[in-house]
Amino acid sequence: MTLLLEQFLPTPAGALLGSGVCVALWFGGYVIYRVYFHPLARFPGPFLASVTDIWQAYQILTLKQPYNLTELHAKYGQFVRYGPDKLSITAEDAIPLIYQKGGRVMPKTEFYDAFGGPAGTNPNTFGMRDEERHSIRRPHMSHSFSISYVKEMEKYLDENVLILRNKIAGYADRGETFNLKQLIQSYVIDVLGELAFSQSFGIQVADDESMVPPVVEHTLFASTIGAWPAMTSTLKKWLPKIPRKGMQTLFKARAACASLASRCVKRRIAALEEEKANGTDEQRKDILTNLILAKDPETGENLTQSDLETEAFGFIIAGTHTTTATTTLLFWNLLHNPDVMDRCVEEVVDKLPDLSSDKVAYSVTEVEASLPFLRQCVRENFRSVPVFTMPLPRRVMAPEGIVVAGERIPQGTSVAVCNHAFHHDPEVWGADHNVFDPSRWEEAENAKRARYLMHFGLGGRQCIGKTVAQTNIYKLASTLLREFDFDLADAEEREAVSRGDFRGILPPLISVGISDLEGPLMVTAERRNATKGQTLSELDWSELPNRDGIKPRIRALLKASFEQKPVKVPSVIQTRAFDNAQLNKLSQSPDCAVKLSKTCSG
Repeated sequence: MTLLLEQFLPTPAGALLGSGVCVALWFGGYVIYRVYFHPLARFPGPFLASVTDIWQAYQILTLKQPYNLTELHAKYGQFVRYGPDKLSITAEDAIPLIYQKGGRVMPKTEFYDAFGGPAGTNPNTFGMRDEERHSIRRPHMSHSFSISYVKEMEKYLDENVLILRNKIAGYADRGETFNLKQLIQSYVIDVLGELAFSQSFGIQVADDESMVPPVVEHTLFASTIGAWPAMTSTLKKWLPKIPRKGMQTLFKARAACASLASRCVKRRIAALEEEKANGTDEQRKDILTNLILAKDPETGENLTQSDLETEAFGFIIAGTHTTTATTTLLFWNLLHNPDVMDRCVEEVVDKLPDLSSDKVAYSVTEVEASLPFLRQCVRENFRSVPVFTMPLPRRVMAPEGIVVAGERIPQGTSVAVCNHAFHHDPEVWGADHNVFDPSRWEEAENAKRARYLMHFGLGGRQCIGKTVAQTNIYKLASTLLREFDFDLADAEEREAVSRGDFRGILPPLISVGISDLEGPLMVTAERRNATKGQTLSELDWSELPNRDGIKPRIRALLKASFEQKPVKVPSVIQTRAFDNAQLNKLSQSPDCAVKLSKTCSG
């Protein structure tokens, strides 16, 4: 063998050439196999996608993956090969087979390994691939996301809705345009703080965008490296070491989210330990507290602090972006379909009582019982612009594979339904699939298809925060439409709407794995009922609701929010969030709302 090598490769240059030839032959063979002989070779898709996962990673970085995938389905049909071993499917029968019946025999793929905390050691509930661990962890969290728990906590949502109403009223009275998307985002984050950590983040009051947790950056990073599973661990390890400004900014943002989650966990553990030492039981049983107190049914052990911090990290990431984006897109669709918005407003006015100082927002029960058309609008919004648009892959484990729409898919294949692609399949929804038409849900066939909508996922792994998200969307839509007459700020855009130019036109969208409106939603607003010039801060404070000590909190927060002064508010993001004692103190001092960090930080 040595003599043979010396004969053909007598020099170092020859050896190098020979090595190059070997690599070229190997690569050529690899490509030929992937394209022509792989078990998925019969399924259509982009050439590069059949060869490497880098194609999908690049698509995610363009911020257009789900929309490009939808176009590929329009070109190729119900099956698209979007990776060497990956199939995107829009056939109706794929949804129950993969997500409802799949269970343990069709588990999550390596894609989800990218979605844990920055350390990457402990997966959160979303990223957990071990079905045994998931079956133990999820029940500990289920009550905190149930409708009964949300109804118990609605008073804290109402408190934050009132702050939001007050801010919009200020813009209305001053005749100013404003970014409704930003206001909704601040509300959603503050509500997350209340439900998950028993403390508002204080962003609505502080009016400081720099306090918003950098959730978008994390989702984009995780979606991108998760698309290339063979390199996920390596990329997690080495990318933080790259000394480029953009890369360092990304990892500082992830570290900031992780630090925020850690502070929330440590604060709640300390509060519970103090309560135990004092023999009291006064802590609000928020989502995090329920997890801290949970025990493994077999070992009796509590979750580790690392596990708790990973779940808290997941709350911050998953609990804010999706609800903000969905609510923003709902208002975009209503503003660009004024006949639909008018019908929503008419329904709210006719079916629900007026809001007052003692009733600051409508409840989810009222919306579900009395506003069927508004609920149709929300459902149509879920269909036309679902926000959780990353393909949700599952691994085919059965040796015989699975059969979808008459096609046998072999063992080992990663199969997924991209909900944006499915929700815009003309074979399912008709040629008008791009039209925002809530009345389509009055048709019996479409009503049956509602069970296949994928906006929260489906089956045992669907989004655990579904009820919380829907409650916020129902509450915001009904309350804000009752209180304010919204309009688009741009005159040319308003004129185009009046001509019907936006019929069948989807909002401008981007996706980091989570879809969102590209850019702000600039609007104007007018009060529907209140006398112009009257501010909520001028109302008789004695008439404010005082459920569980909320009155002093509302009074203090409203005073600060209406004055539209950036307030350096101690919050859980900076140092700690408002607690009742601080807010009671704040409400007693006229100047304290704008001097909180100096006067009331104790």
